Amino acid sequence: MQSYGAEIQGLTYNAAQQAYQARVIFHEQGERITFPVEFNAPISADYATVSRGLALRARALRNRKRGANVARLKDVAQIAACQGQLDA
Repeated sequence: MQSYGAEIQGLTYNAAQQAYQARVIFHEQGERITFPVEFNAPISADYATVSRGLALRARALRNRKRGANVARLKDVAQIAACQGQLDA
């Protein structure tokens, strides 16, 4: 299991959508990866619930995008190998 820290910035409440909105920043291996996320909850929700919901949404987005990036890198490597630009 990977270990990384998550930081929540710019937390606001959108009353029209009844959702909290923020930027969740993951700190991993010297990198900062930012995801804008939204979490539907009433304005009376406690901070622990809201922050956990935002972090879980951001983690799900992060995992989805990481999978897409890995698949894309495999495609690029395969193309390069077929063109003789990569020794594997």
